This record gives sequence, C-alpha cells and structure tokens, in this order.
Amino acid sequence: MATIERLGLTPVKGVSWHSLERVQVDANGVVGDRLWAPVWPDLVCVRATDFPSMVGLHVAADELPEAKEALFGGQIREVRYYQRHIPSVIHRGRLAERLSDWVRHEVRLARSDGGARFIWSSPVSVLLRSELDHLPGDVDRYRANIVLDDRDAPLSLRPGDVLRFGEVELEVERELDRCIVINHHPLTGAEDRSLLKSLRPGARLAYGCRVTQAGELEVGATLKGRSDSGAGRFAQNPSASPARRTDW
Repeated sequence: MATIERLGLTPVKGVSWHSLERVQVDANGVVGDRLWAPVWPDLVCVRATDFPSMVGLHVAADELPEAKEALFGGQIREVRYYQRHIPSVIHRGRLAERLSDWVRHEVRLARSDGGARFIWSSPVSVLLRSELDHLPGDVDRYRANIVLDDRDAPLSLRPGDVLRFGEVELEVERELDRCIVINHHPLTGAEDRSLLKSLRPGARLAYGCRVTQAGELEVGATLKGRSDSGAGRFAQNPSASPARRTDW
C-alpha cells in the first residue's frame, strides 16, 4: 500500500521549500502554506517564474514580518495574483529587504487575510513517486505538499478520486501544470536541469486536490482510497512506465 514519503510547504510563495514530519490541512489547504507572497509596490505579486532562483532563498519562521511592520496602518489591501484579487496586509521588514536585494527592485510582503492563499490551482498538491521514473529523485524540486510512495504498486489517479489518510480526505480535482521552477535546484536555486524540455506529452507529475475532511497528516501514513463514482476511479496503474505530463 502507498504511504506518505514526504510532506512540505513554503510559508512565502516562490522561496525555499520546507519539509515537515507533520502538517495540518483544512479547507484552504496545508496550514501555513503560501500565506505570504512578495509583491511589487503596486501590489501585484512577484511571479516565481520570473525569478525561479528564489527557491534557493532560505526563509526561517522568525524572519516573517511582525504585525508592527505592517504598512497602511495594517488595513487590508487588494493584491493582484494573476487574475485574482486577494485581500492582504502589506508588510515591510528584514525579509522584504532580502527579497528586494534578490530581485534588485523594491519588494514588499503580503500576508493573505482570511482563507485565501497564494496558490495558483487546487489547495493541496500530491505527487506520485512512481511518476518520477527516469527523472531526478530530489522530490523537493517538485514542491508538492504530499509525496506519495507508490512504487511497489503504481497508482493511477483521475478527477473525482478520493485519497484517505486516517481522518483526512482529499478529492482529486485536476492534473497540475509545471513551470520552470522545477529546473532549479531546491537548495541552491541554481538552474541545473532542463526538465520541461525532457518531459514528454502526457506527463503528470502532480495532482491538485481539495480537502473534503480536515485533520493531521504525517510521514509514513498509509493511503486508503475509495471512489465516488464506481470501480476504476482509484486503481493501481498497470503500466511499468506511467505516462507523465507537465505540471506547476
């Protein structure tokens, strides 16, 4: 049976990935994941695809801005994240200065207010280990919240499948789209691969899920699956070399 090999998040969108032994999930995703995002002075999000080497910028919890560093008197401002507008509190501080040095332009930090997170697609991302055949095995490179080790019996997932880990339930919504960030080393930020060019059409490399039952996840937890729409929705993949497709 497949088990959770790795769990992770990043408190600030686009910077270093944090691997954890346990995480909490709620309706908005993994608690603490991408609550913060670097923004330009006009309150447009800095795109990670424009500065993919930021994955090598290591951010500790004590570097996150404090309430006293809020701008605009701590009032809520609308941050534009692609076509979405996310209510946020804007901050200055040490980390904003580090990010400004990194991108060579003034940057501030936005903290989402309420349930919104700076996540492009579904709240939780799941990566199947079996789909990394012939690809780099440093799983933090792919920045998935959950890495599921299914190599003994490869799984095939599709929208509508439900993944159950104890009390937690996730429903698969979609396959995700990859970006150039996966070409960069997860620790140094250096571009050391050309994975997007090497992925053949049909490559998956992660699934976006919504949370249907909140709770705690931990490394080593065993996956149990059920289907809402009959047999075959959640099954072992009979292929030794599962198809893949690009993802974010």
